[in-house]
Amino acid sequence: MMNLDTHNFLFDWTSGDPGRTMMAEYVAGALVSLVGIAVAAFYWLGGVSTLFDVALQIYLRWRQFRAGATKRIVNLGDYKFMYLEQGEASAERPTVLLLHGFTSGKEEWSEVMRLLRPHCHVIAVDMPGHGETTRNPRGDHSVTGTVARIRQFVDAIGLQKHGYHLVGSSWGGHVAGVYSSKYPDNLHSVSLMCPSGLEPKKVTRYVRALMEGRNYLLPADSSEFQEFLGCVFYRQPPLPRWALAIGLHDRVPHYPFFETVFEQLMDTEQRFLLQKSLSDIEVPALALWGKHDQVLCSSGLDILCDEIPSCEGHYLDECGHTIAIEQAAAAGNHIKNHVLKHHRSAVDNIR
Repeated sequence: MMNLDTHNFLFDWTSGDPGRTMMAEYVAGALVSLVGIAVAAFYWLGGVSTLFDVALQIYLRWRQFRAGATKRIVNLGDYKFMYLEQGEASAERPTVLLLHGFTSGKEEWSEVMRLLRPHCHVIAVDMPGHGETTRNPRGDHSVTGTVARIRQFVDAIGLQKHGYHLVGSSWGGHVAGVYSSKYPDNLHSVSLMCPSGLEPKKVTRYVRALMEGRNYLLPADSSEFQEFLGCVFYRQPPLPRWALAIGLHDRVPHYPFFETVFEQLMDTEQRFLLQKSLSDIEVPALALWGKHDQVLCSSGLDILCDEIPSCEGHYLDECGHTIAIEQAAAAGNHIKNHVLKHHRSAVDNIR
């Protein structure tokens, strides 16, 4: 019989640690939500075909609710961006745009959004081809192409009016860094969290697996999903098999597209584009890296701080690659302080 008693193993896993306790709230909240209201949600959501779809939609809406955000859409001809927004833009209240990583989605940022809510106007967008944003399998999903799309999004929702701050994680960090080197106008600061696009000083667990022909980011079964979680987290979250099945149900159908995107990102002209752009980043930068990142070499923090003209860097203890989830409180605090500091400076310069 399936054991749904999550309290004991979550308690043992957190061991009183604030960062892991916050992450355990994700797990507990998701499990309770999925079990408690799945049947009612089937009628409420409409248009979903299986219980897995229902469970996933409940989880995403729970993350949106926790962030205190509203889901919005902006159409650019035949292309649409979906994004979460909380608060309103103003000259006094800084706007923060969040870019998630490869194969992830805007909900990745829900805990960081919740922490920034008292201080900032925050937007988390589904990156091109991800989540609910338009997917064109034949489109340009290189870093250069994605930067151009994000610029279209920024213009479409009017972020230029009061200026804004850009934050990116992993692939989103690669995009954010290159974007900030190309479009510094009305951009007050950039924050890069374990970004790709840097030449590593040593081979990580993830890169070693890639060399062997395995991509941990595209797990095909529950065993590989466990490997994926073990690679991206410092402490792997305790998920039951049925929760893993829900995750696989959501991810696997998208793999042909993700494989196409990955090939574009690995192109020799694109792979280390961030590193080539570092000296051109003129805005104040914040660099965050999990000390125990097994996906991208944590020595990247030193590269960022050495080569970006104005860069503040921090390693995060007991943290792997998924900073926005595993150490949301620490990351949110660093981002908040960085944004508020440089927003005030930008406003003072305008005045």
